[in-house]
Amino acid sequence: MTSKRPEGEHIPWNERTWSIGSLTEIKANSKVYGLITHGSYADGTPLQSAVHVVVGKEEGPVLYVQAAVHGDEVNGVEVLRRVVTSVEPGQLRGMLIVVPVANVAGFVQHQRRNPLDEEDMNRVWPGKASGQASQHIAYDLYQQAIHYADYVIDLHTANSNTALHIVYGHGDEASQNIAEAFGLNVLLEEEVTEDLKQSRFTGKLRNFLTSQGIAAITPELGGNNCFEEEHIRLGAQGVINVMKYLAMLEGAMELPAQPPITLFGSHLDRVWAAQGGIWVSNVKAGDRVSENQPLGQIYSIRTFEVVEYLKAPYDGYVLGTSDVPIVNMGDALVNICRF
Repeated sequence: MTSKRPEGEHIPWNERTWSIGSLTEIKANSKVYGLITHGSYADGTPLQSAVHVVVGKEEGPVLYVQAAVHGDEVNGVEVLRRVVTSVEPGQLRGMLIVVPVANVAGFVQHQRRNPLDEEDMNRVWPGKASGQASQHIAYDLYQQAIHYADYVIDLHTANSNTALHIVYGHGDEASQNIAEAFGLNVLLEEEVTEDLKQSRFTGKLRNFLTSQGIAAITPELGGNNCFEEEHIRLGAQGVINVMKYLAMLEGAMELPAQPPITLFGSHLDRVWAAQGGIWVSNVKAGDRVSENQPLGQIYSIRTFEVVEYLKAPYDGYVLGTSDVPIVNMGDALVNICRF
């Protein structure tokens, strides 16, 4: 597989150069790191994203991988350190572009959203040159790095009670192929319905790229604000697997012994609390449930009486449950997707 990007395609690979952020004149057979500058904080401190680039000796696909677009989702940061430090230009075909922390302001505050505008940075792609902070950052990342890509992996985490899985777009065969190559046990095929459009799912990086014909996947690798070794190991192995599938690296992929379970739906296919209190779950990630099966209950801290029993609205697979027992009205408690 070779790059479908038009830039410099008439020039031999070893004579081309690329510019990404502060990195200019990047050449084949090189490994470099630099910065993408977005602007500055009020005190003049630059707001910047680190970027790492590995360019192989031989022509091949361009793979872009990022993590921490939600600032508290840090397993992907360590995944990318392990990948970048293990891949050398001499063994690579094509180019690997890595941004370990997309949402730097949220990352340093240990929070999901960008504190500069309280925005979810995974709802604003491809961004705006003159928009709010999150739009501006997304625009810079896209224009200066992501636009080179033939394939994109956007590393996320959900929570510690959610099964590791990979999301790709409904009917997108190229994205499904790299999702399968990544090598987790659960795949989630998402169709952007009108309900999801109202929740701004069209502004997710993966969905924007899919609309542009770029294969993209979203692996979900565990919990927040902590490193989970097994999830990190599987994430690093998954990125390497995709690179092997794309013939960027030689060698056999390491895949699960059993074929993956494929689900249909989204992260908004949830059971919601109608009452506040303390949530006690009867199910866990990976359980199969039937319609009307009890899922758990909410009890009052004032009386210790149960104020709400929750049941499965349909047959399905428990993708995850809330990891916070303290519940307010309207909180999401169980994510159930259909087979």
